[in-house]
Amino acid sequence: MSEDEGRLEEWQPLRISTMLEVLVETLAVGAGVLATIGAGTGIAGWLVVRKVRRSRVIERTRDRGMLAARAYAPDRLTREPARLIGELKRSSRATHLALQEASEQGRPVGDLPRAAAEIDRAAASIENMLRTADREPNRQLKEELTTDLAAQAKALDELSAELRRSLLKTSRSIDTRQLDQATTRLRGEISAMGTWRDTYGNRPDW
Repeated sequence: MSEDEGRLEEWQPLRISTMLEVLVETLAVGAGVLATIGAGTGIAGWLVVRKVRRSRVIERTRDRGMLAARAYAPDRLTREPARLIGELKRSSRATHLALQEASEQGRPVGDLPRAAAEIDRAAASIENMLRTADREPNRQLKEELTTDLAAQAKALDELSAELRRSLLKTSRSIDTRQLDQATTRLRGEISAMGTWRDTYGNRPDW
């Protein structure tokens, strides 16, 4: 074998090794770029989600602050819708806390959580109508709306109180029949209230 052929044989493995090193470096750089892009996209997405959540929290906080301020306004028609909304929210929180405590203590709750959910839906409907009444510029119409909705809110608050009363009774008794009867009565009253609201809650002359 000549000297040139020997040099060629030595150079070829070196060339292949160099090409492999370049290829590995290229792949490494590409992977690094992709990882950087992926991390950047993930961070950007996280920031967007965080911003949306923060804006919702700020909006809820601002809404609660405005309701609290309007609940103490000198004008009764300005004060009443906000006061009623606040009472509905406090009643709902008390009911859910009572249900949570009963469940944690192992007390029977029967179908009361479903009744509580129905009360919440009715409360949300009344709250929306109260907000509509609050925006009404005509004082006479606003008075009519607020008066009717106040009666509905009071009835709903009494249903929530009855639900909590039923839960307290179960803490002193293991008779689930009484619980079932209370649940049936509550759900019947909620249904009747919804029918009344659909019939009389939206008057044609409003």
